[in-house]
Amino acid sequence: DENLHHVRELLDEVFGAENFVVIIPFAKTTGSTGELISPTTDYLLWYARDKQNVKFRALYLPKSTALDELGPYSRLQLVDGARRVLTAKEKAGTDPIPVGARHYRIDNLQSQSLGRDKGEGAASWFPVTLAGAEYRPSIKSRWKTNEEGMAKLAAAKRLEATTGGLYYVRFLDDFAAKPLGARWDDTVIAGFASEKAYVVETSAKVIQRCILMTTDPGDLVLDPTCGSGTSAYVAEQWGRRWITIDTSRVPLALARQRLLTATYPWYTLKDEPRGPAGGFAYERKQNRKGEEVGGLVPHVTLKSIANDEPPKMEVLVDRPEEDRNVTRVAGPFVVEATIPTPVDWEGDGEEDSSPAAAEAHGSFVDRMLEVLRRSPSLQLGGNTKLELEQVRAPARSLVLNAEALVKGTAEIVAFVFGPENGAVAEPLVHQALKEAELKGYKRLFVLGFAIDPFARKLVEEAQAMGLPPATYVQATPDIIMGALLKTTRASQIFSVCGLPDVSIQRAKSTKGEPERWQVVLNGLDTFDPVTMQAKPTKGADVPAWFLDQDYNGRVFRVHQAFFPRGAWDAMRSALKGDFEDSVFEHLASDTSAPFAVGENRRIAVKVIDDRGNELMVVRDVAK
Repeated sequence: DENLHHVRELLDEVFGAENFVVIIPFAKTTGSTGELISPTTDYLLWYARDKQNVKFRALYLPKSTALDELGPYSRLQLVDGARRVLTAKEKAGTDPIPVGARHYRIDNLQSQSLGRDKGEGAASWFPVTLAGAEYRPSIKSRWKTNEEGMAKLAAAKRLEATTGGLYYVRFLDDFAAKPLGARWDDTVIAGFASEKAYVVETSAKVIQRCILMTTDPGDLVLDPTCGSGTSAYVAEQWGRRWITIDTSRVPLALARQRLLTATYPWYTLKDEPRGPAGGFAYERKQNRKGEEVGGLVPHVTLKSIANDEPPKMEVLVDRPEEDRNVTRVAGPFVVEATIPTPVDWEGDGEEDSSPAAAEAHGSFVDRMLEVLRRSPSLQLGGNTKLELEQVRAPARSLVLNAEALVKGTAEIVAFVFGPENGAVAEPLVHQALKEAELKGYKRLFVLGFAIDPFARKLVEEAQAMGLPPATYVQATPDIIMGALLKTTRASQIFSVCGLPDVSIQRAKSTKGEPERWQVVLNGLDTFDPVTMQAKPTKGADVPAWFLDQDYNGRVFRVHQAFFPRGAWDAMRSALKGDFEDSVFEHLASDTSAPFAVGENRRIAVKVIDDRGNELMVVRDVAK
């Protein structure tokens, strides 16, 4: 609310004030915590590139016979045809509504238009007799239909006279839905405000309405502030193409995980060869109570009765036909990133050494150092951890960012921090190892949000090369969320990650077949910096692992996926289907299916450990 007027000014400048469509307040919480009046509303601003050609699909809410929602439908038609106004006790809810009674309202039967179109003009200025009384429209008005149409309205008992004149009878069930207005009070989800992990989360219902109201299946949705990925999630559900953008790895990781683990309804397509772009199929359906539950709902109007036409079928775009025997998962999508400008911290001018870049890097290092001071423990797995003391910045350092004392010992260890938006690269590890050796540190911890496979290999082989032993420490992406994050347990901030142990072997093949290979996940070796020993975990005991059969050194592409610990039970439940046991036996394997080597002659294996860390190893396939 404090920025609403500024955003409108900006959007007026971008789109033009004439292309402002509407402002939609929507409820975000039912709580009130402010010292004065606490705001409980957020706002949607709808602008069009060209308001005259804007796409709009009306949304509807189901009508209700609840007394507080009847509005002008304050009259009853009883089973015997008698009509009356609701009594005071019926309005108060102390007396029940008679069984079989229909709620209705009286509506204007006159039009102010003096045009010459069908149903208007001189042909619509005539007397109408009802119950012995004669009625005419005013001098400046006309009936909304001609004499023939008025006779049909009378025959259908759709006319009612009051002291104010003759009116049209509109029943509540003439149309089982009501248009959604420009104020959304039903967007509060029970417990949503208290359960949000990030303060920028938005109710999926709000995003769904925006998408359904302004796009068709196959259209493109852009969200340049990804957050937790709600827009992409909803767009994927409703058959829209989507692009979502953010400046940090955290929301992108959240969105990716959300999409990869989501299941969606399968909506019947109107034109299957065209896919969602051909539109969804809609049908009229009623439940046992006679209530309209389908996507096509009849709309009885004065015009349809007067012209003796079948009622128009309104499309409720949020009710496409669903095949409940099919569970859908997300379609293919790609995660792309711009590479941050390299920074030359030695000042030789070859990279970006501008004051702004240096200040940004310094701010990130200071933040990471402060987090390490507040959470001076490294999770090693198995409920064990390495405790640190006296965390501080090292003196006259080139690339090292921190040093600390291992609690209970006299051993001083060094830290180097990876980039804020990127993976730890091999040159950084190499320089840090050289500096750690020159300064006599007993051990180097490489702390990052992700690490390049070649950098990881150097970390693992450092001690064998005569350099200080090194350990990669995975930092939770929550660190860089700052004030956006509500809570993070200290035990989840830093964890020591293992390295997948894989072997490549030739698969059996018959004579004349092309050469094929298999990858075996032998296990996961987690280095314990306390004992200086590797703790092995068998390949059959990791939560998940994935294989890229032709790794290009840039993008990891999943060709085969395995869940050795038995995740198929959860998958079976999520997919709501029965499958042959052999399908899940394959998914539980620690050995890949045979595959032909790709043009890069290189494979990559990514393992997900118990803490959710992604651990990757790259191997060349011998010729």
